Amino acid sequence: MRKWWQLGVLLILVLVSAWGLGRIRFDTDPLAVLPDQLPEVKGLKAFQEGFSRDEELIILLEGEEDLPVRAEELTQLLLDAEVSESVRWQPRWREDPEGLAELFAWLWLNAEPEEVEALRARLDGEELEATLEDALERVATSMDGGSMMLSAHDPLGLLDHPALVQFFSAAEEAGDGFGNPDGTAHLLLVDAPGPLPGYQEAEAWLQRIRQVTEPWAREHDIKVSFTGDPAFEAEIGGAMQRDMSSTIGITSALIGLLFLLMQRRVPLLIGLTLVLGLVFVTAMGLAGWIYGELSIMAAGFAAILIGLAVDYGVLICQEGKVAGHDVGSIRGATARSIVAAAVTTAAVFLALNLSGLPGIAQLGTVVALGVLAGAAFMLVIYVPWVSRCGAGREQVGHKRAPIPARRGAVLITVGLAVGGSLVLVFGGLPGVAFDRSLLRPKNSAAMAGFERIQEVFPAWGDPALKLLIEGGQGMGERLDALEARLQSLQAERPDFEIRYQLPRGWWPSTEHLQGNRAAIEALAADAPRLLGAADEFGFSNEGLALDRSILEALPEVVDLPIGTLPASPAAAEFLRGVISSSETEPALLGSIEVEGLDDLGAEGFEPLRALSGEGVQLAGWALLKPAVLPLVKRDMTHVFLPMVGLMLVMLTLVFRNIRDVATAMLAMGLSGVLLLAAMKVLGLQWNFLNIAATPLLLGTGLDYMIHILLALRRTGGDIKAVWNGTGKAVLFCGCSTAIGFGSLAFASIDALASLGKVAVVGILISMLVSVILVPGVRARRRPLAG
Repeated sequence: MRKWWQLGVLLILVLVSAWGLGRIRFDTDPLAVLPDQLPEVKGLKAFQEGFSRDEELIILLEGEEDLPVRAEELTQLLLDAEVSESVRWQPRWREDPEGLAELFAWLWLNAEPEEVEALRARLDGEELEATLEDALERVATSMDGGSMMLSAHDPLGLLDHPALVQFFSAAEEAGDGFGNPDGTAHLLLVDAPGPLPGYQEAEAWLQRIRQVTEPWAREHDIKVSFTGDPAFEAEIGGAMQRDMSSTIGITSALIGLLFLLMQRRVPLLIGLTLVLGLVFVTAMGLAGWIYGELSIMAAGFAAILIGLAVDYGVLICQEGKVAGHDVGSIRGATARSIVAAAVTTAAVFLALNLSGLPGIAQLGTVVALGVLAGAAFMLVIYVPWVSRCGAGREQVGHKRAPIPARRGAVLITVGLAVGGSLVLVFGGLPGVAFDRSLLRPKNSAAMAGFERIQEVFPAWGDPALKLLIEGGQGMGERLDALEARLQSLQAERPDFEIRYQLPRGWWPSTEHLQGNRAAIEALAADAPRLLGAADEFGFSNEGLALDRSILEALPEVVDLPIGTLPASPAAAEFLRGVISSSETEPALLGSIEVEGLDDLGAEGFEPLRALSGEGVQLAGWALLKPAVLPLVKRDMTHVFLPMVGLMLVMLTLVFRNIRDVATAMLAMGLSGVLLLAAMKVLGLQWNFLNIAATPLLLGTGLDYMIHILLALRRTGGDIKAVWNGTGKAVLFCGCSTAIGFGSLAFASIDALASLGKVAVVGILISMLVSVILVPGVRARRRPLAG
């Protein structure tokens, strides 16, 4: 009697999973694959949340002449086309000098009281005359253009504020920040007209920008590049989507062709395709319910899952040729090995949750659920389909098997083990690499644009690490403590070449804002005398414009509520680069430069890492490599060793025979040695993603070993029967799974491509050891009598 309840349960599962498909989103942030508790990841996420400009597109214009004019022209085009909220082609302070004066006035109100008193002393009585004479002398004698310009436009010394000194020093190095010195490059900063919640919205907005920009650029013979967060998000998200669709298509087509060559029955292929579709929908939908967002790592699960799930279908078809035509016979020959293999493989993949990298854990869970669903669908739906379509019409159980005799198999096994071991002894183990370039698409236009900006605007190539100082009360104490730690680091490690900047004077201090009110009001009231004296010394109205604006802004900032920052566009533009825009985690931004940062080992990394804590976070992409490498090495023991124990338990439960368990473990060990040797010869390295291939290969290797050893036991060791039934099925399984992973080798994301390459090598090795060597060592040539 057909068990309709099984079909009913699977139908409900498919419907629920299909509903979960609508929840799937791709997380394009590379940090999503790394553990949140890692201080370096926390620091980068805090920096991105508070200081990154998620909805700002950067456009680089390159040409021979009139680029400022062309930049202004393109700005107007974009605004007229209503594809942006705002566009900046020049510094905000040029459009809003009064707003800049408001910021400078507020900084004096927020300054240390001693600094305010020193300013008043320089502008009082006879000291004012000395101050103005000093300004004239600097204008006359300065050999530095920036210093001369500041002296000519600031005779009263109102820009002689510690925070402003740092600002003008950086500004002098960067120019105006929008045009390079030789006039061959110019930048535009374009704000999106609305929120960009995902990569699809970013991609659509970028396309609208291109429709306006590219025809204009061709007309004026100007090269245009796009970069910035929206460009990266659109690029990475689109690449992930294309990778999934293309790998599914390529994998399905190649596996289908291979299946037809082996089975030569189109109805069997049609049924297999339909069942694989159900498996994919189920796994994808369950991922939607469990996670909602899929990381870069988990995006590669589709091809992996197809390669694994198709194995069970092929085994059913192949065993149907030997076991018989009816449903009961086919299930009797395949159910035990499919269930055992699926449960064992799923357990190994679930063990990926022990990893310290959340992206790997997510990949493991999704594939494990898909493998279990695949086994259920194959046994409940595909077995009756195979029986109805007529698999097994032709008995092929006693064709010659291309498997070496026992002596030859033993010699080959020993030779491979010795050869692989010699490669590792003399060549060493494969290296471990981590580079953030692994997380971006190949031939990234957004990255090429950003790197070009760094070439023509050296200030954009700033190698400094970021120091995020927690906001709130006690900012002065935190800055003092941080500076003490920095000075201590310099004293303890003289080999470190360190330069740092701490943003003193920028965080609102209630004590200063209240204590300086009277002095600032007196300075504002004294403005006529100060400006008159400067005029008598020969400073022009143009030279006094900035000081006049600052003095006029002093009464306005005094009237601001305590803790309120200047709100003018120019002031806000400067403040957003110093004070976090995050409402939940306000912070102040400093920086530290370390010579040779990329070459620091663990010994040099730890002293830098000690700067974090006590309200300070150190952030920088260069810190991720030394921070993540220990996690990768940890996973090799904390994930691999428990998996070995899990494998022993599962194999014991499946075989209940010490000889079979030992055979399986030794075969897995040989496969592991050969994989490491092959990686060394091919120049492949481990990284934070392809380390996932380790448990993945353990799972598939176990799968193959269970099928082969159970077939040997079921046939009494008849090597011909094993080869023409399970052996060919496992051979097909290995090839189909290698195709699934091989498609990842062409993925746009380098990290996914590395996973594909390592997995293909490992799967082919595991397949050949399982199908060729193990039966040769264990099997006999003649079937049992009777």
